[in-house]
Amino acid sequence: MWSALFHLRSSQYAPRCVQRRFAGSELVSAGGLRQGSIFLHKGIYCEVRSSRPAGHGRSGTGGYEVKFRELLTRKAREVRMKDSETVTVVECDRAEMPVLYKDEAAGRLVLADADFNELEVSLAQLGEAADALQSGAKVSVLTHEGRVVKVVPPPEVAEALKIEYRRTRRQELAARQLARHGSQATKDNEGRRAE
Repeated sequence: MWSALFHLRSSQYAPRCVQRRFAGSELVSAGGLRQGSIFLHKGIYCEVRSSRPAGHGRSGTGGYEVKFRELLTRKAREVRMKDSETVTVVECDRAEMPVLYKDEAAGRLVLADADFNELEVSLAQLGEAADALQSGAKVSVLTHEGRVVKVVPPPEVAEALKIEYRRTRRQELAARQLARHGSQATKDNEGRRAE
């Protein structure tokens, strides 16, 4: 009977226990920053790329070396934080919005929210993905306290950019390797032909 009563009460209150995450913020120590966390640094929204303990062995003074990207300008930054230093980590609301049009002259992307109100965001927030976006594409917009924090391109655009980046990086590395070892490799080949 007790288990039946518990089941009845738990199912009665189950819909109220389901929590939906809304935008908020919390203070976290520097060691609590994880890859992908969005935090405020000098009033600018930033996303953590990596965080690792700073220093070597006993000589290490403690602290963390945090690499991050400023979300508004897409600039990569690096900072060293003490263990005791706290930062404000934000939880953002996410909304899917269609792209109405792209105004490249003004450097902005115009989106439509759920009520079909226009929302303008800077093309700089998208980086290289801005060139690949077309009208009608759906982007994810992360907001915190009514401000646009981050604009995430559709997965297919992000994947295409990642593949293109890897291809160009491979070509750069191959060219660099050829420049370093190419003269040595050609001498080796000439030596083998002579034999």
